[in-house]
Amino acid sequence: MRTRILFVGLSVALLGLVAWAAFKDSDNRGYIAIQTQYLKDYPSSDFNVQVQQLFPSFPQATIEGDTYRVERCISCHVPDIGTIGPVEAAKRLSEGFLKYEPNAKQLAAEYHLTLIHPAYVSATGSNYPPSMSYQQYGPSGFTSFTYTPYTPPGAPAAAPVTVQQPGPLPSFLNPSTNYGTSGTPTGELGIDQIGCIVCHNGNRLGLDQTDAHQNLVVNPEYSFTEGAQLYYLNCARCHGGQGEGGAGPPLNNQDRLGYFNEDYYYRCIEYGFTDFEHYGSIMPNWGGIAADYNPVTNPPGPGVVENTSPVLTQTQINVLVQFIRHWEDYSTLP
Repeated sequence: MRTRILFVGLSVALLGLVAWAAFKDSDNRGYIAIQTQYLKDYPSSDFNVQVQQLFPSFPQATIEGDTYRVERCISCHVPDIGTIGPVEAAKRLSEGFLKYEPNAKQLAAEYHLTLIHPAYVSATGSNYPPSMSYQQYGPSGFTSFTYTPYTPPGAPAAAPVTVQQPGPLPSFLNPSTNYGTSGTPTGELGIDQIGCIVCHNGNRLGLDQTDAHQNLVVNPEYSFTEGAQLYYLNCARCHGGQGEGGAGPPLNNQDRLGYFNEDYYYRCIEYGFTDFEHYGSIMPNWGGIAADYNPVTNPPGPGVVENTSPVLTQTQINVLVQFIRHWEDYSTLP
């Protein structure tokens, strides 16, 4: 009798856990509302939105049998891409952004969105079909920047350094090769082949919708061009011409990029040495002063002056964070 009661109790507990897991799973699927609205907007679509296409097709996204799950934002936003093609999907992405994003106009203004999505990576870029230029934004699309390295107090002034910053697109997107290797050219590589995160390179391990959205690079072209200008004007002197570090820690380190999220990087730039994570450092406070900062108990590092008013806006800090994300690559698991 006691065994039977124990069995029944464990069975009830198991069913309860299954029910709780099912509830949490369904509760975390905010994308279902977007897909439902999508089907209403495009009633001719016969794609089953319950089927998710979360797996990219390029080999660099698969390491040791594991695939990055967030490559294909398109699965939620344009689930029938396989039947309508990347150009039409890109058009619907831009239209859907205005429909489904509550802060669409604000984001478009802040991040200079053109609302014309580049459906392809092509050799030189084009307006139709819209494509991103591999020549301009590929790894050999260099742009030169000059900065002066940090000089410790009392040391001789450092000489200016000129560096060539490569574009953000990885070499395996070269449209003249077969994913970066010799062989038959692939031609134009579309978003249905390579997914989204390869350009919108946020946190590739953010597996749920909230993390994927929080770590999203909103406008890759703008965050690269504008972000690079901000980086070499304000950050390279301590963090190095390619993010390799110097007076400050390296920013291109893959372990750091894979571990820290956008919020951490934002706090670093916003509050600098006034935040508890950087007490005593030489990291300037570019955006503000942490509410609990006490300069008596936690003075800044040598030579640092507290900024009493913001030097960078919130949008500029976000763009800088997104620029740093361009250094996250696919050669190792973050």
